[in-house]
Amino acid sequence: MGIHRSRVCSIHTHHVPTNDSSAGDPSHGELSGEGLLARDQATQVMRALDALDELEAAAVKLVRAELAAGPVVDGLIADPLTEGTRLDLLCLVDTMAADLLTVLGRGDMVRRLVAEAPPGGARDALAEHLTHS
Repeated sequence: MGIHRSRVCSIHTHHVPTNDSSAGDPSHGELSGEGLLARDQATQVMRALDALDELEAAAVKLVRAELAAGPVVDGLIADPLTEGTRLDLLCLVDTMAADLLTVLGRGDMVRRLVAEAPPGGARDALAEHLTHS
């Protein structure tokens, strides 16, 4: 994915000539007195923000899918044939995803998804987790 163009923040860059005496300085490239970042650092910040967007989208997708599956997931997780598979990880990762979404200001959405979900272990576990967060 490319760098997200709809960022609220603005990251300003500047070029530093190669003969600049501060080029070897370890503090070079941090926020300068003018509030500028080196282009490569600004790119990395934007990539980090894009990754956060992708992480948020993946967390929403995971929570929605697991809750929508309801008792089917319970049956799969209880099946000895799936023991040790990635299905076992859903019990841990769904709460991490809910916590991430809460930190990102999407806690109300998670609570709404849990309230609207069909009965199941994931719904019950997330509901309990959200009451303790």
